[in-house]
Amino acid sequence: MINNKLNEGETLYTEGKIEEAEKCFLSIVEEHPDSKEAYNNLGVLAFQKDDKEKAIDYFTRSLEIDPLYRDTIVNYTDLLRSLDQLQIVIPLLEKIIELNPEDKEIKQLLDDIRHLDPTNI
Repeated sequence: MINNKLNEGETLYTEGKIEEAEKCFLSIVEEHPDSKEAYNNLGVLAFQKDDKEKAIDYFTRSLEIDPLYRDTIVNYTDLLRSLDQLQIVIPLLEKIIELNPEDKEIKQLLDDIRHLDPTNI
C-alpha cells in the first residue's frame, strides 16, 4: 500500500505536478511517520523550491529513521554543497564506506569533498 502511494507521488513529480506530489508524500508521512522514502522525497521537493531549511528538516528526519539511507545521503550532500557546508556530511559518507566499501559512488563523493577542502582530510 505505502509503495503504491510512493510510486504515485513519484509519478506526479515526474509529470511536473509538484504540489500534488508534495501532498501525496505528506499524506504518507501522516499515516507512516517512519517512511524514510517519503521524507527524502519531501526534502528533494523543498530543495527544488529553494526552501533549504525545510529540506534539511526532511532529510534529517529521513536519516533519523535510517542513518545510512543512501538516497537521502546523496540528496543531503547536494543540499550541503549548495550551502557550502559539505564538512557536515563527511562522517556519514565515511560510515557508509566503512559498512559498504564497494560503494563507488559514495567513495567518489567523499573523495570529491576532500579534494574541494583539503583541511577535512
